[in-house]
Amino acid sequence: MTIASILPQTKSLNPLQQWKYFNNPRIILDWSRGPDQNLALYHFQGRDYVIAKTPKAAQAVFTADPDFYDAFWKESFAGMNGEGSLWVLVGDKHRRERQLFAPAVHASHFRAYGDAIRDLTRSNLEKWRPGETIRAIDTTLSISLDIIMRLVFGVEDEAPIQEGRKVISALTATAHPLIVFFPKLQRSWFPLWQRYVKAKADLYAWMDKVITARRLGSENTQDVLGYLISARDEEGNPYNDAHIRNELLSILTAGHVTTGTALAWELYELGRHPEVVDKLRKELGTLGPEPDPVSLLQLPYLAAVCNETIRLHPILAECARVPMRAMDVLGHKISPGQALVVSIVGIHHDPATYPEPDQFIPERFIERSYDKFEFLPFGGGHRRCLGAGLAEYSMRIVLAEVVQHWEFETAAEDYDIRHDLAMGPKNGVLLHIKGRRQV
Repeated sequence: MTIASILPQTKSLNPLQQWKYFNNPRIILDWSRGPDQNLALYHFQGRDYVIAKTPKAAQAVFTADPDFYDAFWKESFAGMNGEGSLWVLVGDKHRRERQLFAPAVHASHFRAYGDAIRDLTRSNLEKWRPGETIRAIDTTLSISLDIIMRLVFGVEDEAPIQEGRKVISALTATAHPLIVFFPKLQRSWFPLWQRYVKAKADLYAWMDKVITARRLGSENTQDVLGYLISARDEEGNPYNDAHIRNELLSILTAGHVTTGTALAWELYELGRHPEVVDKLRKELGTLGPEPDPVSLLQLPYLAAVCNETIRLHPILAECARVPMRAMDVLGHKISPGQALVVSIVGIHHDPATYPEPDQFIPERFIERSYDKFEFLPFGGGHRRCLGAGLAEYSMRIVLAEVVQHWEFETAAEDYDIRHDLAMGPKNGVLLHIKGRRQV
């Protein structure tokens, strides 16, 4: 018995429908309504995709033995990030690589940098002018990038920072959905792939200069690059520069745009909900005008605002696994090689879990707790985003700084679309800056 014979809503997507899904994955909610509430089956690009639509289905996928799974979309990620990157490794190699990264990207490691994150935020906000209308995502991506420069690369001098901003922004702009979702287009004859390869080469050339300068100087292990340089593999050998470059690229692609985008959505929703801003300011006021950044982690409403934003606007619309052997998911037999896709956007917008799912209601995260299969903005299981703790810490510091010191409102409606692998606001969140606040 196969899952195709069990699920009557099996659907083959034509090229137009595929593009609609890639552009707006929330459409899967309407397409996949049927007698089986947990799973749906779609066929496109020559293969079947089993869609896990509920927390129960997500739990079944994420709690299975990780050694049974291959990496999803391996051809595409290997082409973009390298064969040895964390995105495509499996089994023991994947575990060892995560163990290498874990201490360097754990939030507790970065708590000492709270003041630095706040200073970087203030420096970027100094560019705001009362009365102007801005694209909020330009500011939030700049803040996110500065945090990565400081905490990941350990770069503090202005010249390499400016060059790094330029090459990283260029790479981000070239990661088009077509080369992400159609790996057969990752060929030298395809113009979009040519642009990406050129931007990646420029980024790697900049990384080489930063790595060389670090090796010639003191090996500071207080940032991610320092950890990678000082780390050793299972045989006690240092990692070569090519390996370090690939993994730094993995961190960039996983952390830069995602954190910046989440921050932009936070400002969008707060600009539309002044009552939420008032409540948040009252909570922040209990810590005084210059709170210790670590103390922000203890504020429940600040956490609720951040969580509700990435619930309503998930940056990753889905995450996936590929079983390497037959497995059972909620009574359905899944064949080897048949992709299992957990629909994060579907679960986050399921009215059974989140009443009024399209409304921004931070209080829902105060009134109850959601488990890791109901709320999964950073994915789940053995491939959950390693930088989740740092992202959450950064978001709270940045949001607190904006809310405490600036008056603003949303200038236009915006909506979620897919930009590359990640989702984001179509128009970059237009924000009207009303002025500074006196605290």
